[in-house]
Amino acid sequence: DEIYVFGDYNRLSQVFINLIKNSIEAKSKNITLKCYVENNNVVVNIVDDGTGINKDTILKIKEPFYTTKIKGTGLGVSLSNEIIEAHNGKLKYESEYGHGTSVKVVLPLYEL
Repeated sequence: DEIYVFGDYNRLSQVFINLIKNSIEAKSKNITLKCYVENNNVVVNIVDDGTGINKDTILKIKEPFYTTKIKGTGLGVSLSNEIIEAHNGKLKYESEYGHGTSVKVVLPLYEL
C-alpha cells in the first residue's frame, strides 16, 4: 500500500538523512527502517545497534547547540525536530547506552 504525508520533500529528506547519518556515526553494524500506520499517523522507525545514548543526553538531545560529538554543531537533531514539528509531527528517541537507539518520526497521515 502507498502511504502519504503532506510535507516539504526537501526538508523531510534532510531529517531522514541526518537521522541515518547519526546512526552510522554511532558505529552501528545494523540499521533497520520500518514504516507503518498507527492512529492516523505515519511512523518511520529507525533502529540501530550502535553505542546508544545515555539518559542525560536523551533529555538534552533536541536542544540547539547540544552535542556529544567532537566536530558536531549540535544543530542536526534540533533542526530535525523543528522540521518535524512544523509538519505537525513528533520526533521520539528511545535508547539505552551500549545497546543502540530507536528514533521514531511520527507524521500525520495524508489521505487522498
